[in-house]
Amino acid sequence: MNVTQFIALVKKYSEIDTLTPAIVNEFIERINVHAPDKSSGHRSQQVDIVYNFIGMLPTPKSKKKAA
Repeated sequence: MNVTQFIALVKKYSEIDTLTPAIVNEFIERINVHAPDKSSGHRSQQVDIVYNFIGMLPTPKSKKKAA
């Protein structure tokens, strides 16, 4: 992991007006979309975003909607 390079990239784009595919490609290495899970009776699907230079960041679990 190279946090210094990631911080330099963030500083480069600190004041963008429009998110373009080129900017997204500079930040994101890959996106992993897992198979859907229906075991709880509700469909959920995990999506992991792997960023350039720093890898995957932990994300909070999504809150389930009340029925």
